[in-house]
Amino acid sequence: MLKNKICIVTAARSEYGLLRWLIDEINLDHELELQLVVTGSHLSDQFGNTVDEIEADGYKIIAKVDMNLMVDSKIGIANSMGICAIGISEVFAKIKPNIIVVLGDRYELLPICSTALIMNIPIAHISGGDVTEGAIDDQIRNAVSMMATLHFPGVEDSARNLKRMTNSNKIYVVGEPGLENFKRFDLISRETLANSLNIDPQKKWVLVTQHPETKISIQKNLLIAENIIEALKTLEDYEFIITKSNADLGGNEINNYFEKVCREDSRFKLFASLGQLRYLSFMKEADFLIGNSSSGIVEAPYLAKPVINIGERQTGRQMSNNIIHASGFDSSVSNAIKIVQSLKWRSFLKEDYYYGDGMTAKKIKVILKNFLN
Repeated sequence: MLKNKICIVTAARSEYGLLRWLIDEINLDHELELQLVVTGSHLSDQFGNTVDEIEADGYKIIAKVDMNLMVDSKIGIANSMGICAIGISEVFAKIKPNIIVVLGDRYELLPICSTALIMNIPIAHISGGDVTEGAIDDQIRNAVSMMATLHFPGVEDSARNLKRMTNSNKIYVVGEPGLENFKRFDLISRETLANSLNIDPQKKWVLVTQHPETKISIQKNLLIAENIIEALKTLEDYEFIITKSNADLGGNEINNYFEKVCREDSRFKLFASLGQLRYLSFMKEADFLIGNSSSGIVEAPYLAKPVINIGERQTGRQMSNNIIHASGFDSSVSNAIKIVQSLKWRSFLKEDYYYGDGMTAKKIKVILKNFLN
């Protein structure tokens, strides 16, 4: 029996963590053939060579597309996207997938999906219909949605946005895939984490993940990063784990600043990637999260974990009651820290399941199979 070939393309550590269990479901289904293609920052030393994590999880990678990732300038990123289009077209021509699956709103998706569109390969898009007004991700996400045949938004609000945009009758609300990690993983204990990260289990911990806002200058992004660190330095009996910024313009500058901070203050430690299991385990054990990662918006409410959301990168997303917003300028960060440390404020926190029940991968696989059959 000929198997239907489902090609999943992953270009970044964060999105692989969200695709992991769908990859698993397809890989274990004897009626399907998984074609896993890896590109983008996965193949970069600078961003931790996270392709190693994928291989360590036991998945066979059918192709690696090196896009010569250059994130120091806008023209560098545009050139890398062109290289990606060339490489991905050759891969698609060779492996002949029945459908490709992509997730989210990274700029790497533009060359990947436009190539699939030209080659008449259907596209399934996960997490379309979201709104993030503070980044060019919004336009990228919507462009991918317009090219896609199947849509898997996380929530009803996003589905309504997709319906208005595409008028498609193939929109399926499945929940956000990141929550499935809490159902599938056995999270690491505090003591094991402390040993792994070389931090004191008796101290309070903070998780810092700050990406560039792609609609403001690199100088303003650096100022926000500096304001975050200066506010955190005032806290006593805390240690801080920073995960590197992603491969957006300005990410290098922010990472260079974080490296300088860690050299000067041993309470701060910087990691290119924690891996999904350590990241979520640390999130659970942290006193609070700070930065502008979507994990603070989607996954942290599931744990009722306090979050300080910095800047405008996530503006437009549903904000649960565990989230305090700070502009990142002036005294906004210090003021937000005072709020999340308040026992009275924390007494009102509770788990929020707006983004789903953590059972997404199997739903998507069943719909993909029905579509292909």
